[in-house]
Formats: sequence, C-alpha cells, structure tokens
Amino acid sequence: MSRPLVRRTLLALSLLFALPGIAALALVLLPPPSWEGWRFALLALEFSLLSALPALFGLALALLVRGRWGGTLAGANALLLVLALVPSAALWNTARTEDAPLDLGAYTAGPATDTDREPLTTTYHRVDGESLELDVWEPAEPSGGPLPIVVNVHGGADDLPQSLLPRWDTWLADEGRVVFEVDYRFFPDGAWRKSVADVRCALGWIHENAAEYGGDPGRIAVTGQSAGGLLALLSTYTDEVEPSCDTEVPDVSAVIAWYSVTDGTSDAPIPWRQRHSPVGDELLESSERMVGGTPEDLPQEYEAMSAIHRITADTPPTLVITAGHDLFLDPEDNRRFVARLDQAGVSHDHLELPWTEHMFDLNWGGFASQIARHSVNGFLHEHLDP
Repeated sequence: MSRPLVRRTLLALSLLFALPGIAALALVLLPPPSWEGWRFALLALEFSLLSALPALFGLALALLVRGRWGGTLAGANALLLVLALVPSAALWNTARTEDAPLDLGAYTAGPATDTDREPLTTTYHRVDGESLELDVWEPAEPSGGPLPIVVNVHGGADDLPQSLLPRWDTWLADEGRVVFEVDYRFFPDGAWRKSVADVRCALGWIHENAAEYGGDPGRIAVTGQSAGGLLALLSTYTDEVEPSCDTEVPDVSAVIAWYSVTDGTSDAPIPWRQRHSPVGDELLESSERMVGGTPEDLPQEYEAMSAIHRITADTPPTLVITAGHDLFLDPEDNRRFVARLDQAGVSHDHLELPWTEHMFDLNWGGFASQIARHSVNGFLHEHLDP
C-alpha cells in the first residue's frame, strides 16, 4: 500500500472515530428535536466514558499522520476525549464531597428496569371505575420486628403503572425496609388534585395495613421521581387536599424528591434547552391541560400545586436530588426550594449531581445512581431507620 493511501486511510479512520463524540456532544448540549432525541442525550451522558474510547482511538491514529490534517484531527479527537471525561470527572468530585464510594466495575451494570423477584400487588382503592393498585416489596431475607416503610410514587410523562424501576424498590427493601410502590390517577385534565388525593389515600391505607406486611406504621418515608416527586411533596407538605378514600393520612418521617419541579408559577426558571425544543412545547401544553389554563390565567392554582409555596416549619425532613443538566428542570428551581427549606428551619439535604439528565436513575450502575444510593441510605438511616 502506498504511503499517500495509508495516510488517507488513517485520516479517514480518525475522522470516523470522531463522529460518535460529535454526535454525543450535539445531543447533550443542544435542544432535543424530539422525545427520542432526549432519550439519546440521556444515554450519551450516562455512558459518556464509553464515548471516550473512539476519541482515544481517533487521536492515536491522527498522531500517526504528519501535516495539517493530522494535527487538526488529533486536536479534535483530543478535545472530544476531554469532553467525554468531563461528566464522570465531575461526578467523581461530587462523590468525594459526599464521601460516597464509586465502583468503576459497576458502571455497566445495566438498567434499573429489571430485578430479581416479583412484588405482591394489591388494590388499595377504587375510584371513578378505576382500580388503584400498589406493589409491596419486602426484603429478600426475613428481618425481625416491624420494619420502616418507604412509599414510592412513580413519575412519568403519561399514565404508567407502578414499579417502573423495580431494582430501586428491591434495593430499598433489602436495606431493611418494606416498600410500597403506588399508582394513582395521572393528573386528569383540569383536576390535578385528584392525583394528590390518591397518594394521600394510599398513605392512609398503608398506615392502616402496614402490620400485615411487617411494616411499622410509625415510620414512613415518601419518595418519588419527577412528577412522583412533586406528588410526594404535595401529599405530605399540606393537608389541604382530602384523600380520595375514607382514611386518616399519617404524618411522615421523611420525604425524598428526585429531580422534581417545585415551582409551577410564572416566576419559575425554565431550562434553555426546554424553551427551544418541541418537547418543551408539549410539556407546556400538558401542564396547561392538567391545571385547566395558563399560569397567567390561574396564578392561584399554579401556586397551590407548587411545593415551594407549601413549606412551613412543620414540613417533614426532606432530601432533594437534583439532576444538574436536566431538560425538564432548571437546577435553580431546586436551589430556591432548598433555600426556602433552610429559611423555614426544615431539616434537609440537597444532592446536586452535575452533568446528569432527568431519569439518570434508569442507569443502575451509573456514577450518579451510585452516589444517589449513598445519599438516600444516609438520609433514611438518619430520619427513618432505627
């Protein structure tokens, strides 16, 4: 093979190895053109270490070629290599700050959508002709004495069933707790309070039936992701919404809100990528349909469904988990929320995970998920566990 042909081949391969990094960078930094684009951006961030490999190969090949083009491609691949390492490096620094151990070997442990066993599913209420169910997850190994309870409220952009990420449920259970994952009517048009009412109904049912499943009704924590996090906050921060069944809603020991919007008013910060994405338009339409109008038309309704405006001195201890590069939630929303908790004297922790996207906990082995497990366990040990 002639020297010019070898040179062109090396340059072509170097360019080819640069393309995955360029695509990943565009997905992460630019507004997504669709829901599919956002999903790819989530994967690009969660597995950014893997995209460093082609950039490394591209850099090595470019360095074998002298001249302007070789230098240009070497520089481009070197830059892509550094950028691919930024999310992991930032999370590694967060882990050091939080004193959380990280396991590089668990990085590719797979999604949290599967687990090693099935839950017990039961109906806790029937309303409007619909059966509302919950899943019960108990520890794999029997434990003596009543166990603390974790109530998990799933999120999602649609009416989805409970236990979307069951690996988290079994992990919480195997740490010595009984986990109840609850379903609810998903924000009916113009009637968002029905969702809150269902979660409050579930809390009452769990309190009444906890002993049957080995749970301690005096130790209940509520957690939720995204929309589920908002419901976890609203269902425990205020008793203004009556439960959808005849029950007494208990006070809870702790609340955990994962990447949850806390301010829905017109003053709420909105991420730049969301404001310039078709996905953002869909979210705005969904929010207006859920509430029955715009924030300008119904300011009191949007304030009522904003957890930041429901904080009092009696608010239960709260852990706020923020995804630092979230399409759906500006981190400033959660920072303002945490500041309000501080002003009210509420016991709280705040875990902000840089360069993580909404639903980062889909990736069980990701560095962000590993840090989150450390923080969640520490928070529950302090406020819920013996």
